[in-house]
Amino acid sequence: MTRPLPPRHEVPLEATWNLTSLYPEVTAWEADAQALAAATPQLAQYAGRLAEAQTLVALLEEAQRLYVLAGRVLLYASMNFDVDTTNQTAAALRGRAMSLYVALETAMAFVEPELLALETGRLPALQEHTPALARYAHYFANVQRRAPYVRSGEVERLLAQAGEPLSAAQSAYVMLVEGELRFAEATDSQGQRHQVATGTVDALLQSPDRTLRQQAWASHQDGFLAFKNTLGAIYNGSVRGDVFQARARGHATALDASLFTNNIPREVYALVLDACQRHLPIWHRYWALKRRALGTERFEACDLFAPLASPPQYTFAEATELLCTAFAPLGEAYVAAVRAGLSHERWVDRYPNQGKLSGAYSSGTYGTHPFILMNFDGTLSGVSTLAHELGHSMHTWHATAAQPPIYANYTIFVAEVASNFNQALMRDHLLKQNLSREVEVAVLEEAMSNFHRYLFLMPLLAEFEQRVHTLAEANEPLTAEGMSAIMHELFVRGYGPEGYADPARDGIVWAQFPHLYACYYVYQYASGIAAANALAEVVLQGGIEERERYLACLRAGGSVYPLDALRLAGLDLTSPEPLDRAFGVLDRFVSRLEELV
Repeated sequence: MTRPLPPRHEVPLEATWNLTSLYPEVTAWEADAQALAAATPQLAQYAGRLAEAQTLVALLEEAQRLYVLAGRVLLYASMNFDVDTTNQTAAALRGRAMSLYVALETAMAFVEPELLALETGRLPALQEHTPALARYAHYFANVQRRAPYVRSGEVERLLAQAGEPLSAAQSAYVMLVEGELRFAEATDSQGQRHQVATGTVDALLQSPDRTLRQQAWASHQDGFLAFKNTLGAIYNGSVRGDVFQARARGHATALDASLFTNNIPREVYALVLDACQRHLPIWHRYWALKRRALGTERFEACDLFAPLASPPQYTFAEATELLCTAFAPLGEAYVAAVRAGLSHERWVDRYPNQGKLSGAYSSGTYGTHPFILMNFDGTLSGVSTLAHELGHSMHTWHATAAQPPIYANYTIFVAEVASNFNQALMRDHLLKQNLSREVEVAVLEEAMSNFHRYLFLMPLLAEFEQRVHTLAEANEPLTAEGMSAIMHELFVRGYGPEGYADPARDGIVWAQFPHLYACYYVYQYASGIAAANALAEVVLQGGIEERERYLACLRAGGSVYPLDALRLAGLDLTSPEPLDRAFGVLDRFVSRLEELV
C-alpha cells in the first residue's frame, strides 16, 4: 500500500516555500492588517477633489501603497491556507484578508466615476501640466474606455461590497473539494492498495497498470459524483454571480463583460474555439494510436495518460538542472533567478501533504519574490508543470522589476503565454538530445499531455462554460444533471469514433476545475499555448533581438493591453495563424509517435 500523505507539520522545511520572507511571524502580519484597516477609511478625504492635480497625484500614490500592502496581507494568509485547507486558523486569516481587500476596493469605488465626471478636457489638461501624472496615461485611457460601463459612485461602492459574498461560491468549492472530499482506495493488478487524493491521482493515472488506472479514475470521479448536487448548486451560484455583475454594468452577456475587461475582441475568442473544433481530427488520430498501442478495445479517459514507454524519473534537484539548462536561450539573468528561486530562496512548496491544494500555481505580489505551489511527483509531467509555473513566476519577476505597482499585474491572456513558452523550451531541449526510442516517446507523450490540457480539454470547458452561462442568461435552471449532460456531449464529440465517454464519470469533469470560477478564464489556455509555441520558435531560431522582444513583453506587465503586449514580441493573435501553427506542432508530434510506437 502506498504511504499516506504526511500531515503538514511533518514536511521538511527545505521542501516548503519561505513565508518568513513575507512576514517573520503572524504578529507582523497582524500589524500590517491593522495598518491597512486604519488607512483605508482615510481615502475618503480625496473624494470630490480629484480635479485638483496634487490631490489626484496624492490619491494615486496612496492607493498604490495600500494595494501593495493589501496584496501582501492577502498573499500571506492565502498561502498559509492553501498548504493546509483543514487549518481553521489559516482559514480565518484568509477570510480577514479578503475582507480587508474588499474594504479597500469599496473605499476606492468613488475614483472612476469622479474622474469620468470631470468637465471635458480637464483630465488631459491635468496630465499635460503635471509631470507626476505622466505614468498614469494608460490607466486614464483605460478608465475612459470603460466609461459606458462605469456606474455612479454609490453603485460602484455596492458592486465592490458585493465582491465578498459573490466569492463565497469559490470558497465553498475549495473547502469541499480540497478539505473534505475523500476517495476510495484503488487496487492494482497485484492486489496492492493505493491512496487516491486530488494531489496523487495524476501519478496513478500515469501507471502502466490499467487495473490501477481504471480504479483510480473511477474512485476520483465517484468522489465528485457523490457530491454532484452540492457541487452543482455551488457552481450555479458562481455563474449567477457572473451574470449579475455583467448586467449590473450594462453588458449584454457575461462573455462580453469578461472580454471587455481585457480589451479582447470577441472575434479572438471565436477564433480560439473555431480552431480547436477544426483540428479535432488530429486528436482522433491520437486516440486511435493510443488505443492500438495499449491493445484495448476502446479508448477511455483512464487511458489518457497511460505511458507508451517507461518515462524517466527526476529528483527535484535534477529537475532544477534540467530546467536551468533548457531556459538558457532566455539569458544568464533569467537562469540565475530561476536557480535561486528553486534553491536557497525557496520559492517552491514542493510536495503533496494532507489538506494541501491539488495542482499547482504561481503567485506573488509587489515587493516580494514569486511563490509556487507544487505537488511534485518526480515524473516528466511534474517537471513540465514546474517549468510552466516558473514561466508565470518569471513573468511576475520581470513585470514587478520594470513597472510601478499600478501596472505590475498582467492579464491571464498574456500569462498563459509565458508559462507555456517555458514548457516549449524544455521540450525543445530534450528532443535535441540523443534520446533512446523509449525516452523520446516519453517526451512526446508529455507534450501530448500538455497539449491535451490546453488544446483539447480547456476548449471543451470553454464551450461548456458558454453554454451554461447562456442558459443562466436566459433564466433557465442549472442542475448537476443538466451540466453533466452538456459535458458528456462535448466529450463524445471530442473523443470521436475511437473513444468512449462515460455519461456520469466523464460528465462530472466540470466539477473538477476551479478555473471555471473565474469567468471565461479557460479559453485563454488555448490562445496562450498557441502564442507560446509560435514565440518559442522565433526565440530559438533567432538571437538576442528576438529574446529581448519576448522579455519586453514580460516586462510590459499591465502597462499596455494584452494584445499589444504580445505585439511587442512580434505576435498577432487577431489572426488564426498562431493557433493553426500550434496545431501543426501537435500534428507533428502525433506523426512522430505513429512512427515510433
